[in-house]
Amino acid sequence: MAKSRTVHSVINEIVDRINDNTKRLRTLEQRSQIMASRMNSVEKEMLSLNKNTQKLVSGLETKIKASNDKIFQNESTVKEIIKQVKKLATTSKISELEELLEIYNPIKSQFVTREEVQRMINEKTINR
Repeated sequence: MAKSRTVHSVINEIVDRINDNTKRLRTLEQRSQIMASRMNSVEKEMLSLNKNTQKLVSGLETKIKASNDKIFQNESTVKEIIKQVKKLATTSKISELEELLEIYNPIKSQFVTREEVQRMINEKTINR
């Protein structure tokens, strides 16, 4: 009977070890599933972040292009303004024009017409 007890106790010990190993395997499987789930979550989050980053970069590229276009337009406008400013009269030219206007001012100056000059010449020749 001692042998049957020992066989029985050995079988019980083997069953206990198998049950213990089964529990360990289940725990490891659960941990593995949790890690796989976490990895999937991290992967989804990374894909989402990558997609958002690409949208932001695309938006920034669009804004940069628009800014470059505006800068080019502003440069063209400034060049045109510079051309127009170069065509404007200087103060010396304006003062010359003022002097000429003063000289030719009909209110202050006394001009004679051709007819008046002709008449004066005729009067002079007749009076001689």
